[in-house]
Amino acid sequence: MSQRVLSNATIFEGEELEVTRGYLVIRDGIIIKISKGSPSGRSTDLKRGFILPPFVNAHTHVADSVAKELYLGRTQQEVVGPGGEKFRALGSHSRSELLASVRATLQDMLRTGTLAHCDFREGGVKGVELLREASHKAVKSIIMGRFSTLEELNVVLKKSDGIGLPSLNAFDEKILRSIANQTRRAKKLFSIHVAELKSARDEVERALELRPSFIVHATHANKEDFVSLQKNDVPVVFCPRANSLLGVGTPSIHLALSTNVRFCFGTDNAMVCQPNMFEELSFAWACLRRADPTAGGEEARKLLQAATIEPLNLFNLPWGPVEEGGSATFMVLTRGNNLTNLTNVHSGLVNRARADNIRTIYSRGKFYKLENQPKIDVLTG
Repeated sequence: MSQRVLSNATIFEGEELEVTRGYLVIRDGIIIKISKGSPSGRSTDLKRGFILPPFVNAHTHVADSVAKELYLGRTQQEVVGPGGEKFRALGSHSRSELLASVRATLQDMLRTGTLAHCDFREGGVKGVELLREASHKAVKSIIMGRFSTLEELNVVLKKSDGIGLPSLNAFDEKILRSIANQTRRAKKLFSIHVAELKSARDEVERALELRPSFIVHATHANKEDFVSLQKNDVPVVFCPRANSLLGVGTPSIHLALSTNVRFCFGTDNAMVCQPNMFEELSFAWACLRRADPTAGGEEARKLLQAATIEPLNLFNLPWGPVEEGGSATFMVLTRGNNLTNLTNVHSGLVNRARADNIRTIYSRGKFYKLENQPKIDVLTG
């Protein structure tokens, strides 16, 4: 029986990320106790460091990292639209080059505190198989396949975790309904890029008719759209940095909050930005504050939930919140110079925390050594 006690910690506990200042006890990979105050006996003093769930990056295109910054001087449609630069880049690199690029990107995810991501993987069966082969043992890949032909749909469904379509215009409405129905029958996830462009009209309502598991972007969704999403209990994955860098705008996170829509965050296209959820949260916070200067600690807590807690059930991940009886899967962040003197810890982490604050990552009771990153350990519970 192995036991470890982490003391003098600021613990973000449960689904609500409530703050407990005290200690946490791990035994055989399970959190057996969370308590205020100080423990008796030996412990590891975290010096007021933070314990919080790991990040889940809810929307990625990791293979696109093979051609970073290819978006420069181009519009969103020229980059990721049908026949865009992205697809030419994917087609012009060898499988070994793509594998190496994906592996480097997943390693960077781990170094920045992400233990799972949901990837929209182009290239049909071969694309899904490439990501399966490249996947990091410490980072769970939820793979949304994209078939090259309709005949390939069933095979992609068998090999993937679901179907992720580029837009509502990829097929006519009858075929879209058939794809959505087949995906549901297979008990897999179904998602689609929706309302990313300003020119998009009625896309949210059209998407809801397909009963998606979640939608991505909703950059130009209005309040009525968010009300409909809330009524249908369909979550949204926002990608504010990629939207901004591709020049299509930024999502109305304040409307999602005001209408109680469930939402997560994704970093989207790895050609455009690294899959760093610390940076995504900080940028999202700036977007929210610009739209709603009254946003405060409660709104910051909800943003942090969106990056850690909300995706857990959506993707059926093998860990839960930091709570007694749960898996010892969490990050430990040091206070560092940037996280001292915080008057609100939720907004402080959302706005200021960085990857170099990570001291330790506990991951489902397994130990992983991170290459070229001596300051970070992934430890067994």
